[in-house]
Amino acid sequence: MSNRLVFLKWTVIWIGFGAATNLFPGPLTLANLEYSNPSLKNLRSEIKENLRISKSGTKQEILIPLKYYEYKVQKEDNFFKIMARTGMDLETLSSVNELSSPHDLSQGMILEIPNMRGTFHPEETDGSEKTKLILAEKYQIDANKLQYDSERGKWFLPGISMGKSEKSFFYGFGFQFPLTAAIISSNFGKRLDPFTKKETFHGGLDMAAKQGSDVFSSMDGEVSFVGTQGGYGNLIIIKHILGYETRYGHLLNFVVKRGQRVKKGEKIGEVGQTGRATGPHLHFEIRRNSKRERPIFRSH
Repeated sequence: MSNRLVFLKWTVIWIGFGAATNLFPGPLTLANLEYSNPSLKNLRSEIKENLRISKSGTKQEILIPLKYYEYKVQKEDNFFKIMARTGMDLETLSSVNELSSPHDLSQGMILEIPNMRGTFHPEETDGSEKTKLILAEKYQIDANKLQYDSERGKWFLPGISMGKSEKSFFYGFGFQFPLTAAIISSNFGKRLDPFTKKETFHGGLDMAAKQGSDVFSSMDGEVSFVGTQGGYGNLIIIKHILGYETRYGHLLNFVVKRGQRVKKGEKIGEVGQTGRATGPHLHFEIRRNSKRERPIFRSH
């Protein structure tokens, strides 16, 4: 979502039905982050006003409808500079653009910057009145302030902050390195395919290690797949909270079963070279809502 151009989206709540419809009056571009930029001034003003309204207990006040500004990331930018200049916060920028960490920004990326702070409910839902009321009760927020984005199929929750677990994932403290010793032989991102010698996108990390080395679960979760799958060879997939999953490929063998609950640091298999591999190594992936993310590991 964050890497492709999208049109300006307005969210209109139809009071009679409780549902929402997106209108597309045209794109709104944030050309630069200079404080003198009229578009930036307007964005910051709307964010400030919407924040006030979302935090107030006055039901008569209506939020300025949700809309997005598009900003193309420049070479000199970083996550925290963009956050400060726009008046955004960590929760909103990461939620709207599905960023897994501050390191996900890259030059030329198109960021969507909304005119209000908040987060998306993590699961896709319908835009019905019933769902709105359920979410309003769950998050303890005035139902009339919830806004539905039909393109994403998700409700935007104004003024709601990211939980401790999600912040931990965002800053790289959520996942543990799955081996005790390894050499990163291939990073996440573009690379020359070792078989075709053509440039391809590599959606995980390759960790060269001794055949038979123990492989550990990177996070608490439930094993959702154990078996052989294409180029992965012997593969384990573990489902985690907040829509995350981890994948462990090219394994020699397994020591867990499908449906089993595992703890962070628990042995799940051993390093092998099954599937499409040039030598013994672990192919490790992190995905969130099916989107592959750059693995970040940090110690507490």
